[in-house]
Amino acid sequence: MRLKFRIMQAVDKFTARNTQFQFPLLDLPNELIAHIIEEVDNIRALRRLARTCRRIQHLAEPALYRSILVRTGPETNDIRLAIDSRPERAAGIHYLEIPCHARYHQDFPAIADLLDRARNLKELMFESPQCNTSEFEDAETWRAMASQLFEPFQNAVALESELDLSRKPLQKLRKLTLHCNGPDSPYWTLNSRSLPIFLLPNLQYLKVSCVNILDNVLEDAKDKSSKTLKHIDLEECNISHRGLHGLLSIPEGLEVLDLGENCHNILQFADDIDASSNHLFTVNPQLTVDALKQQSRTLTTLTYTTTETYFQHRHLARIRDACSTPIDAGFTDFHKLTKVSLIGHCPNFERALMTSCSPPNLETLEFKALTPFRRELGSTAEDHAIGIIPFLRAPSASVPATLKNLDISFGSTAYDADGNILPNQTKNLIEVTSKATRPMGVHLRFFFKPRSHYFPPYLWGEPTPVETLVYDGGFVAELPGYRTSNADSESDSEWESESGSSTSSSEDGT
Repeated sequence: MRLKFRIMQAVDKFTARNTQFQFPLLDLPNELIAHIIEEVDNIRALRRLARTCRRIQHLAEPALYRSILVRTGPETNDIRLAIDSRPERAAGIHYLEIPCHARYHQDFPAIADLLDRARNLKELMFESPQCNTSEFEDAETWRAMASQLFEPFQNAVALESELDLSRKPLQKLRKLTLHCNGPDSPYWTLNSRSLPIFLLPNLQYLKVSCVNILDNVLEDAKDKSSKTLKHIDLEECNISHRGLHGLLSIPEGLEVLDLGENCHNILQFADDIDASSNHLFTVNPQLTVDALKQQSRTLTTLTYTTTETYFQHRHLARIRDACSTPIDAGFTDFHKLTKVSLIGHCPNFERALMTSCSPPNLETLEFKALTPFRRELGSTAEDHAIGIIPFLRAPSASVPATLKNLDISFGSTAYDADGNILPNQTKNLIEVTSKATRPMGVHLRFFFKPRSHYFPPYLWGEPTPVETLVYDGGFVAELPGYRTSNADSESDSEWESESGSSTSSSEDGT
């Protein structure tokens, strides 16, 4: 019996070797096969499919190499070796993420080579190895990394006489996210070497964090421009007035600006800040508006994050001599501006936006702070409710007929010490302010943002806090994990200081 079984096995093997394999997929034209491969969203399945035969490999590799994630030097070198063996693979790379691992070596010459060769790259995200630690690279190590990192960007905007157009990298890059640190510091400085990241020929979206945007930028950006850049996101940055003016002189038609001063990292790292940076509207609102007016013809969305976002940061915030002459109607000429967000308290910003004559086509306002209701110093609103509502509390506030939405987000200080949901005092105040906005045709909503151990910039793999709607014309269902409470003692004292007379609250809430 055993001998018979072995003979049958041998016959089956011989038959299989001499039988031509039939793969119905190969009967289809290449165009249909490629379309089928495009629908495969499992990377393992794509790898196995690419190994079946040379024809399928040729059709599968564009999808296989389209989106790449590398964290360490060995991973980067594996990609480079794969491209060396088949150079056309580099053309398939469209999306590249490089969140460098803090504990493993990264090969920066290999990264520069990869950026040079990926000529169809559309989106790039890069995080330096130590941008989320307290052990930053020494000056020599950082200079070596930065030199290699920024070289492809410099080549991308080099003059044709300096570099052949066919050899220029990053010509199709549309979206760039760059999280870096500096030498022995969480902050790096924008200068003539790194400015080309704003000048790429097809770049539309740029996000950078922890950057010193200082006075030198005004001179470095002279006579430089970008026709494609539409969205700039500055997060946790040290920004001077001259630096902002120089930066905003580059785009010819900016539509979205997220202007984020350094606030969270001040508390976490307590690094020295350039004496001329941040508190832009507090120190000199006129210079700030003048810088923004360079984009007044095209800007549709503006977000301003102040250095004073949270109360506990104020002992570190460098509020120098506050401007004694706040400006009114600073945004009147921003005819396309439809949405404005303010993160943190800044009465000068609210006044520049809303007093006398606000943007004529404003549709949505957003305000985010731990405690949003305060009667700001200088507010002349006679109505008690209007006098503590963000933006509407600005002196002689002008509410355009186009304004439809006011969204307010607050933090956990509205909850009592046991973590219970909104106390009754807080609920009453929300209802009073909502009633005050209805005759204006403004829809008022409230959101709750929980505390988190993470802080901006949110890096690769870090959860982003999710805001929960708590009031939308009425209170929504109770938040999971919280219980209704009548413990109002803590909240009562808080609201007394926030909604009291204007003489009892100073501009910084003390």
